Amino acid sequence: MRYQFPVIRHISDVLPHIEGRDEFVVAEREGYTVINYVVAMADTFNMSGSDDLTGAIRREGRGLIFDRDGNLMSRPFHKFFNVNEREETQTHAVDMSAPHVIMEKMDGSMIRPILVDGHLRLATKMGVTDVAMQAETWLAARDPSMKEWLRQCVHDSVTPIFEWVSPFNQIVLAYDEADLVYLGTRDNATGAYVMDTSCPFNRVRTYGSIEGTMGDYVARQRESEGREGDIIAFANGHRLKVKNDWYVRIHKTMERIMFDRNIVDLIVNEEVDDVMPMLPVVQANRVRNFEIRFWNAFKVKEDQLLADRDVVNQLYDNDRKRVALEYIPKLEDKADAPFIFRMLDGHNIRDLMLDHVRKSISTNTRWDQTALWLGM
Repeated sequence: MRYQFPVIRHISDVLPHIEGRDEFVVAEREGYTVINYVVAMADTFNMSGSDDLTGAIRREGRGLIFDRDGNLMSRPFHKFFNVNEREETQTHAVDMSAPHVIMEKMDGSMIRPILVDGHLRLATKMGVTDVAMQAETWLAARDPSMKEWLRQCVHDSVTPIFEWVSPFNQIVLAYDEADLVYLGTRDNATGAYVMDTSCPFNRVRTYGSIEGTMGDYVARQRESEGREGDIIAFANGHRLKVKNDWYVRIHKTMERIMFDRNIVDLIVNEEVDDVMPMLPVVQANRVRNFEIRFWNAFKVKEDQLLADRDVVNQLYDNDRKRVALEYIPKLEDKADAPFIFRMLDGHNIRDLMLDHVRKSISTNTRWDQTALWLGM
C-alpha cells in the first residue's frame, strides 16, 4: 500500500489514534515523551485504505519524541515490512517500476539526535538509553562539526537517522569498528524522506535498483550470507525489507539464547552443539562458558546431596521419621529435603536433578530460584 505520510506536529495528533491500544507505550522521560510500540498485535498496523489516518499514525508510533510542551521533535522511520510479510508487500503487489534504490540493511541500533533542555543528546527508539550513550561517547571523540550538523538538523525540525554499529553492540553481525552510519533524514511534520548530501557522517551503502522481477531478486538475496539483507527505498519514502535466510536463522538462534533459562534448555536437552555453528564468536563463547558453570554447579550440588544421603543412611538406617525430625531441620537449604527422601526410595539423584531443572525453565523467575539452589 502506498499512502501519504500523516502530518504530525503535536502529541495530540497521535494520542487519539493509540487510545486503548496497550501495545503502545507513552513513556514520560526527563524533559521529553516517547511514543513507541512494544509489541505488534495482529491488527496493530492494519490500514483499511490509503486514507486511513489512524492506521497511518500507528505506523509512525515507533519512537516518536515530543518536547515538554508536546511538540514533535524527532520522527524516525515509520513502520515498514518485509517483502511477502503482508498482503500489501507481496511481490506481485509491489510496483517495481517506481523509482527506488537498494540500501544495505545494517545490523545495529537506530539512533537519532534530540535536544533535551538545550543539550544535544542521542536517542534510540525509547530515548536516551545505554546504547544511545555508547554512541554519544563515540561522537564526543569526533570532529565537533559533526555535532554542529546534528544540532542544525534538530533546529531545522528534521530527524537524521543513523544505525549505531559497534563490536560492543553486536546483534548478529560483527563490526570491527564503531560507527554512526547515516541512513536518511525525515521531515518532522510531514514525514518526507531525503538523503542530505551535506551529512558529514559515513553513509549507508547503496546498490542501484532491482533488475528483473521482484521475485527473482528476493530469491537471490535470501540465499546470500554474511549480511542481514537489503532495504528497498522508494522515492516517495515507502520502504520494504528483504532479509536473507542465513540472518533470520541466526537471529532466531540468538533470540533462543537471550535468557539463561533458554541456554539451560539447550544444555539439558543436549542441543548446544547443534546451535554453536550458527552463533557469532562472542555469543558462542558465552554459551560455552555458561555451560561450564552450569555443569560445575550441578556437580557440586549432586555431590552434596549424595553426601547427605550417605549421612542419613549411616545415622538413621532409613528411619524416615527420625530423618524428618532430626536431620531435615539442620539442612542449610530446605529445598534439598525432597531429593534426600526420594534417594532413600532408590531414585537416581542425577535424574531427579535434571528433571527438576527441566521443570524450572518455563519462566525466568522459576529458573532464578533453581539457579540459586544450584549455587550459580
